Amino acid sequence: MNGEWRAAVAARESEAMAWWRRWVERESPSGDKAAIDACGREVAAAYGPLGWRAEFVAGAEGDHLILRPPAEVAGGGGTLLLGHLDTVYPLGTLARMPWREEGDRAHGPGVMDMKGGIAVAWLALRALTAAGGALPAATLLLVSDEETGSGGSRALTERLARQARAVLVLEPAAGETGKLKTARKGIANFTLRAEGRAAHAGVDYFAGANAIVELARQAVELASWSDEAQGITVNCGVIHGGTRSNVVPAEAELEVDARAWTAADLAAVETRLQRLRAVDAGVRLAVTGGVNRPPMERSPVGMALFARARAAAQAAGLELEECATGGGSDGNFTAALGIPTLDGMGVVGGGAHSPGEWAARRSLVERAAVLAGVLAG
Repeated sequence: MNGEWRAAVAARESEAMAWWRRWVERESPSGDKAAIDACGREVAAAYGPLGWRAEFVAGAEGDHLILRPPAEVAGGGGTLLLGHLDTVYPLGTLARMPWREEGDRAHGPGVMDMKGGIAVAWLALRALTAAGGALPAATLLLVSDEETGSGGSRALTERLARQARAVLVLEPAAGETGKLKTARKGIANFTLRAEGRAAHAGVDYFAGANAIVELARQAVELASWSDEAQGITVNCGVIHGGTRSNVVPAEAELEVDARAWTAADLAAVETRLQRLRAVDAGVRLAVTGGVNRPPMERSPVGMALFARARAAAQAAGLELEECATGGGSDGNFTAALGIPTLDGMGVVGGGAHSPGEWAARRSLVERAAVLAGVLAG
């Protein structure tokens, strides 16, 4: 039935659009447990009429939602659909950034990242359920803390991924052409702390050891490690320290974001950081942190999964391409386990994490048709 999925999902587009809007208007900022839990219940409500079973797993920033098909068609070893409930927008953003539709574009907080991906999953699974017969074995996991690093949900994601044959990530597609993501950079976060010696800046300046100056020197060194050709970036994003302008600062911290395509390159950056030595003998350096998300390296099993998605798209009259991206997602975790993982199955749009975030309405049906075809195939 692969060629018919586009018609099957299109027949339920208006229903899916209504849910999509409800989920956008149910604000769910990272860290607001009450808001995220309310959004999770709203998503679960959409699956009740389909016979899907909801399970909430307690989380500090919000409960994680697991949705499974009716018991009579459930099975292990299927596909894990992976997404998240939280958004980057503070509570109240909806008042100045309301849901609105302008031509083919829908706007609103989290409309693309990633309430749109949640809507794609619902529409695909709604069509599969309505088709009758045995449903493909699938589990939908929506975590509550992806935008803050998935610290509380990583173990759950990895546990469910180990039970699956493949993982499809509902993050937005890449660019306005809707490319799927077969590789993502790994991400490491570090804090470089300098401890110097305070002194009066006018009376006893040379008795001090300036922690801020030391970190400024180190920041220049760290920036030099970035290698565009190799895909390594080392970004010194935040620096703070000191107390007053007339005091030689004794303490300062530098927050560093490092990214690379391979685990080996990311490990090499970490090793170099740990080996840093202060230029000023009166300052002591300390490094904390490490890899937050391992790289999602392009692999044969991942490319085979992309080939399935491309075939499903062609059956629906669509063309799909793949790409690599520097951003991370929870798909990084599952790919690092060796589980075939394909990212970017969500809607097409732009302006993520900004007041101009938008999603193409037509992509709801298009991406749901592809997802249904992959699951059914």
